[in-house]
Amino acid sequence: MSVVRLRPTDLRDALASDRTSLQFQVQVHVPSASLAGVEALVRWPHPVLGMVGPQEITDLLDRGALHAEFDEWVIRAACAQAAAWRREGVPLPLISVNVWEPTLGKPDFLQMVSAAAEGAGIPAEMLEVELPRGAALDPAFVAVVGDVRTRGIRIAADAATLDELPRIDIDTLKLPRRLSSVVEETTVAANAADIIRAARERGMRVVAEGVETAAQQQALLAAGCEILQGYVFGPEVSAAEVSALARRA
Repeated sequence: MSVVRLRPTDLRDALASDRTSLQFQVQVHVPSASLAGVEALVRWPHPVLGMVGPQEITDLLDRGALHAEFDEWVIRAACAQAAAWRREGVPLPLISVNVWEPTLGKPDFLQMVSAAAEGAGIPAEMLEVELPRGAALDPAFVAVVGDVRTRGIRIAADAATLDELPRIDIDTLKLPRRLSSVVEETTVAANAADIIRAARERGMRVVAEGVETAAQQQALLAAGCEILQGYVFGPEVSAAEVSALARRA
């Protein structure tokens, strides 16, 4: 039996023909039980291999230098879905998308992101761009982030320690999975509380991602984080399921 080996061109073709799709992980404001936003995740159902995993997609992106093409597809698809939700009257504040560092460094990045939001007809503040890890601390990206924010588009970045807290102005601070997964430990909980306090003092929205258990949820709430994201609320969902969840909240 022959073994099917994916090539970067396979991913490029899938993007060009919309054979990739988006699923969404919800961000829940726990005290009010309302949706505070969603994060867009790419899914690629291959006709032979089944669902292609994130690690294999990453490998193809690296091998084919497809980061910018991939991110442009994701951003355009996310904006189109956000526009569809608005037409349906779905009360969803924002949709978050991740970008790779090579995309962030492209000269036309600002134009690409702005054009996607404008072309879909959504308010700029409904789109949130999550920076790759460490990019918010890199001086090379300070001007880029500032330019994006002047267009009204939101910026998110992560931090697991106070030293990782972005020096630049951003809108959302993400507490990453590597912190959320051990937040029940006393010293980690204290560290999380310090990060949350510092972020809020700078006017940032704080979201903990990778939350998987009720105990982690309680520890994060006690540390002052009210918006959580992760499998504690279930797996990622379709656009239709987001609509239903938002209307029930």
